[in-house]
Amino acid sequence: MLWVINGLIYGFFMALYTLVNQSKKFNGYILGMWRGFGVCLLFLPFLFFIPVQTSAYNWFLLIFQGLLIGIYDSHLFFASADFGAGPTSRAMALSVLLTAILWWLITPEMFFALLEDGNIFITLILILCGFTFSYWYMIKSDVSKAVLKYLFPAILALSAMSIATKEIAMMGQDIWVNIVYYLVVATFVSGLYNLFFYVKHEKPGFIGFFKNVFNPNLIKTGAYIVGFSAVLIVAKTMAMRLSPNPGYVVALLLTAPIFVFLLNKYNKIPDDVSIKAGFSMLFFLALLIMLVNGGYGIND
Repeated sequence: MLWVINGLIYGFFMALYTLVNQSKKFNGYILGMWRGFGVCLLFLPFLFFIPVQTSAYNWFLLIFQGLLIGIYDSHLFFASADFGAGPTSRAMALSVLLTAILWWLITPEMFFALLEDGNIFITLILILCGFTFSYWYMIKSDVSKAVLKYLFPAILALSAMSIATKEIAMMGQDIWVNIVYYLVVATFVSGLYNLFFYVKHEKPGFIGFFKNVFNPNLIKTGAYIVGFSAVLIVAKTMAMRLSPNPGYVVALLLTAPIFVFLLNKYNKIPDDVSIKAGFSMLFFLALLIMLVNGGYGIND
């Protein structure tokens, strides 16, 4: 059940992560730089107290993860500013089924072992389809179709990120070492990604760059992102390490639209969300937790 607890923490902070640029509407690349370089600098000192990573494959994973984070961050921040946090967080629910399928493709031996028990497998597929149907019920508005089109690269990136996160979480026996390398190396690469595309698209010049990145109005938001991003990464890595399939953890992201809706309601911000679909998501989420943790032998 620890993966469920960490996954729900992941979903809550994902909601905050999506909400941050809904009203501020800062440049998504700048926020991506703050998140990437900020988290890296915050945890860089810990790197000197852990063993040196010598595996070329692990370094590849960390760098690849950083590039995926860069794609995901920039799209998410821009979409939140343009479309709002509600449609943005709901669109990311598509990555649930995609992540599960990708994981099964790269772990065929575990998939076929799961397939041997037809009752369990069919039940699992029905639950995952329930996620998808609930999602489609929530995105009937035009703005949601627009955000879906814009966020498609981020949806693909999140699916790949989830699998890479599970691999990073399993790099060694010491989870703390894996988390520190994630917090330092992968986030630094994501910062570089956003830096490159910000300079490429905005062409701010040397003085303009520092003026925009360290804008007093943006510093507080940047610090806010760094803080809850660190918690989000730790919770996600822990959940991915303990969960049989990274797709199940991504399914817990379905709680993010609920948190977004509740926070928007508290702040009196309009959010066109289907309450019925929200309860439907929670229903299928509860079924997934019961199935995976019910002693039915699900190891993938």
